[in-house]
Amino acid sequence: MNIAENILKHNLRNVYFLTGTALAGKTTMATALAEKHGFIHFNEHWTAPHFKVWQSIYNERYQPISTLKKETIDWDAHFDRPAEDISADNAGRSGNDEYNEFVIIELIKRSQTNKVIADVCMPIELLTEISDYSRIACLLASPELVTCENYGARASHKEYLEWIMSLNEPEKKITKQNEVFRIEAEMAHQEARKYNLFSVVRTKESMVEDTLRLLEKHFGF
Repeated sequence: MNIAENILKHNLRNVYFLTGTALAGKTTMATALAEKHGFIHFNEHWTAPHFKVWQSIYNERYQPISTLKKETIDWDAHFDRPAEDISADNAGRSGNDEYNEFVIIELIKRSQTNKVIADVCMPIELLTEISDYSRIACLLASPELVTCENYGARASHKEYLEWIMSLNEPEKKITKQNEVFRIEAEMAHQEARKYNLFSVVRTKESMVEDTLRLLEKHFGF
Protein backbone atom coordinates (compact mmCIF):
# COMPACT_ATOMS: atom_id res chain seq x y z
CA MET A 1 0.00 0.00 0.00
CA ASN A 2 1.35 3.41 -1.00
CA ILE A 3 0.22 6.50 0.89
CA ALA A 4 -0.33 9.67 -1.14
CA GLU A 5 2.09 12.54 -0.55
CA ASN A 6 -0.63 15.02 0.44
CA ILE A 7 -1.83 12.66 3.18
CA LEU A 8 1.70 12.27 4.53
CA LYS A 9 2.32 16.02 4.42
CA HIS A 10 -0.89 16.67 6.31
CA ASN A 11 -0.04 14.17 9.03
CA LEU A 12 3.57 15.38 9.30
CA ARG A 13 2.68 19.09 9.46
CA ASN A 14 3.97 19.35 13.05
CA VAL A 15 7.36 17.83 12.20
CA TYR A 16 10.41 19.95 11.40
CA PHE A 17 13.20 18.05 9.66
CA LEU A 18 16.95 18.52 10.01
CA THR A 19 18.99 16.65 7.45
CA GLY A 20 22.45 16.98 5.90
CA THR A 21 25.98 15.71 6.42
CA ALA A 22 27.77 14.11 9.34
CA LEU A 23 29.35 16.64 11.73
CA ALA A 24 27.09 19.47 10.55
CA GLY A 25 25.47 19.89 13.97
CA LYS A 26 22.10 18.23 13.33
CA THR A 27 21.84 16.59 16.75
CA THR A 28 23.17 19.67 18.54
CA MET A 29 20.66 21.92 16.81
CA ALA A 30 17.76 19.51 17.25
CA THR A 31 18.51 19.23 20.97
CA ALA A 32 18.76 23.01 21.35
CA LEU A 33 15.51 23.66 19.47
CA ALA A 34 13.64 20.98 21.39
CA GLU A 35 14.82 22.27 24.76
CA LYS A 36 14.18 25.93 23.96
CA HIS A 37 10.72 25.49 22.43
CA GLY A 38 9.45 22.44 24.32
CA PHE A 39 9.33 20.19 21.25
CA ILE A 40 9.96 16.46 21.02
CA HIS A 41 13.40 15.55 19.70
CA PHE A 42 13.33 12.50 17.43
CA ASN A 43 16.83 11.12 16.90
CA GLU A 44 17.71 8.25 14.56
CA HIS A 45 20.77 7.21 16.58
CA TRP A 46 21.13 3.43 16.91
CA THR A 47 20.80 3.68 20.70
CA ALA A 48 17.34 5.33 20.51
CA PRO A 49 14.48 3.27 22.01
CA HIS A 50 12.45 3.28 18.78
CA PHE A 51 15.42 1.83 16.87
CA LYS A 52 15.47 -1.14 19.23
CA VAL A 53 11.75 -1.60 18.53
CA TRP A 54 12.52 -1.57 14.80
CA GLN A 55 15.16 -4.26 15.27
CA SER A 56 12.65 -6.42 17.14
CA ILE A 57 9.89 -6.32 14.49
CA TYR A 58 11.47 -6.44 11.04
CA ASN A 59 11.38 -9.77 9.28
CA GLU A 60 12.48 -11.44 6.07
CA ARG A 61 9.09 -11.24 4.36
CA TYR A 62 8.62 -7.48 4.62
CA GLN A 63 12.15 -6.16 5.26
CA PRO A 64 14.54 -8.52 3.43
CA ILE A 65 17.45 -6.08 3.25
CA SER A 66 17.35 -5.22 6.94
CA THR A 67 17.12 -8.91 7.76
CA LEU A 68 20.17 -9.69 5.64
CA LYS A 69 22.16 -7.02 7.47
CA LYS A 70 21.84 -9.05 10.66
CA GLU A 71 24.10 -11.68 9.14
CA THR A 72 27.82 -11.58 9.88
CA ILE A 73 29.54 -9.13 7.58
CA ASP A 74 33.13 -9.51 6.42
CA TRP A 75 34.26 -5.98 7.30
CA ASP A 76 37.67 -6.43 5.70
CA ALA A 77 35.94 -7.19 2.39
CA HIS A 78 33.52 -4.32 3.00
CA PHE A 79 36.33 -1.76 3.29
CA ASP A 80 38.25 -3.30 0.40
CA ARG A 81 35.55 -2.03 -1.96
CA PRO A 82 35.80 1.36 -3.70
CA ALA A 83 34.55 4.23 -1.55
CA GLU A 84 31.94 5.02 -4.23
CA ASP A 85 30.42 1.54 -3.84
CA ILE A 86 30.29 1.82 -0.06
CA SER A 87 28.62 5.22 -0.32
CA ALA A 88 26.07 3.89 -2.82
CA ASP A 89 25.35 0.99 -0.48
CA ASN A 90 24.80 3.41 2.41
CA ALA A 91 22.44 5.52 0.34
CA GLY A 92 20.32 3.03 -1.52
CA ARG A 93 20.90 -0.62 -0.79
CA SER A 94 21.26 -0.81 2.99
CA GLY A 95 17.67 -1.15 4.12
CA ASN A 96 17.17 2.57 4.73
CA ASP A 97 13.97 2.62 2.64
CA GLU A 98 12.53 -0.11 4.85
CA TYR A 99 13.50 1.76 7.99
CA ASN A 100 12.19 5.10 6.68
CA GLU A 101 8.68 3.64 6.45
CA PHE A 102 8.87 2.82 10.15
CA VAL A 103 10.27 6.28 10.98
CA ILE A 104 7.46 8.08 9.15
CA ILE A 105 4.82 6.21 11.17
CA GLU A 106 6.70 6.96 14.41
CA LEU A 107 6.85 10.66 13.52
CA ILE A 108 3.14 10.77 12.76
CA LYS A 109 2.38 9.15 16.12
CA ARG A 110 4.56 11.59 18.07
CA SER A 111 3.44 14.74 16.25
CA GLN A 112 -0.33 14.52 16.62
CA THR A 113 -0.34 16.59 19.83
CA ASN A 114 3.24 17.92 19.90
CA LYS A 115 5.69 19.56 17.54
CA VAL A 116 8.68 17.41 16.69
CA ILE A 117 12.24 18.21 15.65
CA ALA A 118 13.39 15.22 13.61
CA ASP A 119 17.13 14.65 13.25
CA VAL A 120 16.99 12.11 10.43
CA CYS A 121 19.05 10.68 7.58
CA MET A 122 16.25 10.36 5.04
CA PRO A 123 17.10 11.10 1.40
CA ILE A 124 16.43 14.73 0.57
CA GLU A 125 14.19 13.68 -2.33
CA LEU A 126 11.97 11.75 0.09
CA LEU A 127 11.82 14.67 2.54
CA THR A 128 10.59 17.00 -0.19
CA GLU A 129 7.81 14.52 -0.96
CA ILE A 130 6.54 14.19 2.62
CA SER A 131 7.09 17.73 3.93
CA ASP A 132 7.01 21.36 2.82
CA TYR A 133 10.26 23.23 2.23
CA SER A 134 9.47 25.56 5.13
CA ARG A 135 9.81 22.59 7.50
CA ILE A 136 13.09 21.22 6.12
CA ALA A 137 16.57 22.54 6.88
CA CYS A 138 19.79 21.08 5.52
CA LEU A 139 22.84 21.37 7.77
CA LEU A 140 26.09 20.86 5.89
CA ALA A 141 29.61 20.53 7.20
CA SER A 142 32.53 22.07 5.38
CA PRO A 143 34.27 19.05 3.75
CA GLU A 144 37.50 19.38 5.74
CA LEU A 145 35.55 18.85 8.97
CA VAL A 146 34.09 15.50 7.94
CA THR A 147 36.74 13.02 9.08
CA CYS A 148 36.79 9.90 11.24
CA GLU A 149 38.88 11.74 13.83
CA ASN A 150 36.28 14.50 14.21
CA TYR A 151 33.38 12.04 14.01
CA GLY A 152 34.84 9.85 16.76
CA ALA A 153 35.49 12.84 19.00
CA ARG A 154 31.74 13.05 19.71
CA ALA A 155 30.74 11.00 22.76
CA SER A 156 27.82 9.45 20.84
CA HIS A 157 30.16 8.39 17.99
CA LYS A 158 33.15 7.25 20.02
CA GLU A 159 32.22 3.58 19.75
CA TYR A 160 32.28 3.79 15.95
CA LEU A 161 35.89 4.95 15.85
CA GLU A 162 36.87 2.38 18.49
CA TRP A 163 35.23 -0.32 16.38
CA ILE A 164 37.19 0.65 13.26
CA MET A 165 40.40 0.68 15.29
CA SER A 166 39.65 -2.91 16.38
CA LEU A 167 39.65 -4.17 12.78
CA ASN A 168 42.65 -5.38 10.79
CA GLU A 169 44.76 -2.56 9.32
CA PRO A 170 42.60 0.15 10.93
CA GLU A 171 44.51 3.05 9.38
CA LYS A 172 43.59 1.85 5.89
CA LYS A 173 39.95 1.53 6.92
CA ILE A 174 39.95 5.01 8.41
CA THR A 175 41.36 6.34 5.14
CA LYS A 176 38.59 4.56 3.22
CA GLN A 177 35.89 5.82 5.59
CA ASN A 178 37.21 9.37 5.17
CA GLU A 179 36.79 8.93 1.41
CA VAL A 180 33.21 7.78 1.99
CA PHE A 181 32.54 10.78 4.24
CA ARG A 182 33.93 13.11 1.53
CA ILE A 183 31.76 11.58 -1.21
CA GLU A 184 28.63 11.70 0.93
CA ALA A 185 29.31 15.29 1.98
CA GLU A 186 29.70 16.37 -1.64
CA MET A 187 26.48 14.56 -2.56
CA ALA A 188 24.58 16.27 0.27
CA HIS A 189 25.81 19.71 -0.88
CA GLN A 190 24.71 18.89 -4.44
CA GLU A 191 21.29 17.62 -3.32
CA ALA A 192 20.66 20.72 -1.21
CA ARG A 193 21.39 22.93 -4.24
CA LYS A 194 19.34 20.71 -6.57
CA TYR A 195 16.22 21.00 -4.40
CA ASN A 196 16.91 24.61 -3.40
CA LEU A 197 16.68 23.78 0.30
CA PHE A 198 17.39 26.19 3.11
CA SER A 199 20.94 25.29 4.15
CA VAL A 200 23.53 26.29 6.71
CA VAL A 201 27.17 25.31 6.21
CA ARG A 202 29.19 24.63 9.35
CA THR A 203 32.81 25.80 9.33
CA LYS A 204 35.48 25.97 12.01
CA GLU A 205 34.25 29.49 12.83
CA SER A 206 30.54 28.58 13.16
CA MET A 207 28.77 29.37 16.43
CA VAL A 208 25.87 27.35 17.82
CA GLU A 209 23.91 30.49 18.71
CA ASP A 210 24.16 31.87 15.17
CA THR A 211 22.99 28.64 13.54
CA LEU A 212 20.16 28.35 16.06
CA ARG A 213 18.90 31.84 15.16
CA LEU A 214 19.00 31.03 11.44
CA LEU A 215 16.97 27.87 11.97
CA GLU A 216 14.42 29.61 14.17
CA LYS A 217 13.92 32.29 11.51
CA HIS A 218 13.54 29.69 8.76
CA PHE A 219 11.06 27.57 10.73
CA GLY A 220 9.17 30.61 12.00
CA PHE A 221 9.68 29.92 15.70
